[in-house]
Amino acid sequence: MKRPVKFPGIWSAFLGWGLLLGTVAPLFSQEAEMPIVPLPLSPNPMAEALRREMEDRALRMRFFEAIASNDRPAIADLLAGGLDPNTTLPVPVTTEFAKRFADERLRYYLTKEQGFTGLMLATSLGNLELVRSLLLAGADPWRMTKRHGTYALWLAGKYGHVEIMRSLMSIGPEHASMAWHIDIDLPAQKARVWHEGRMVVATPISSGRKSHPTPTGRYLVTDKYKMWKSTLYDAKMPFFLRLSCGDFGLHQGVLPGRPASHGCIRLPAKAAKELFAIVPIGTLVEIK
Repeated sequence: MKRPVKFPGIWSAFLGWGLLLGTVAPLFSQEAEMPIVPLPLSPNPMAEALRREMEDRALRMRFFEAIASNDRPAIADLLAGGLDPNTTLPVPVTTEFAKRFADERLRYYLTKEQGFTGLMLATSLGNLELVRSLLLAGADPWRMTKRHGTYALWLAGKYGHVEIMRSLMSIGPEHASMAWHIDIDLPAQKARVWHEGRMVVATPISSGRKSHPTPTGRYLVTDKYKMWKSTLYDAKMPFFLRLSCGDFGLHQGVLPGRPASHGCIRLPAKAAKELFAIVPIGTLVEIK
């Protein structure tokens, strides 16, 4: 009678593992038949930021193209969709867009200056109704460009858009300035001030000399300074009434009986003080 074979303890363990592997191994042998699930790709932050920047630029360009074309429905849709009415032009613009405008000043702002708003473009184009619509939508008339600090009112003054200036300054039919009017007669070297159709002041003046002529046109009094020093010449200008945000206006000065200024309109001391006291901001000044 044979004695049963006895395996040492370690051999029993190997035998048990072998049986287990024999059961599990078929599962691993079917690896090729199992579905392959792709891992999700990690988002690329730089690519995502670039995509968003391009989308934002395209949206803003649609806004400015609509303003340039006076496409009121498109402008209304963009604003209703949440576009900020103070959004700025993405610079530089395409050559095709810049070529739509012949004015060199406007082309500069469209190609070089940061912070140019839709209200500034509508102002430069003289589109009064669009300016009013943008103001109602929340456009800020005092926003400035980054380099030169240009704002819509300054542009309106440069282009001579008096009614747009009034809208930007919130001057309506009942505003105090609407009752006033200053008439400058360059050949006669005279100024007359009118209130509600009645002449209240008449005074001699001294306008710009031949080398620095006083510009003609229609202007609004945009600022009043009791004492102002010229930024161009070493000269003090008491009781200064600035015209259309420009570099000239009416002020107290010497009257030699002929045109003698650098472009401003000099007034006798008494008349300068009186005009400064009674003429409100927004008063129309016509120089002929």
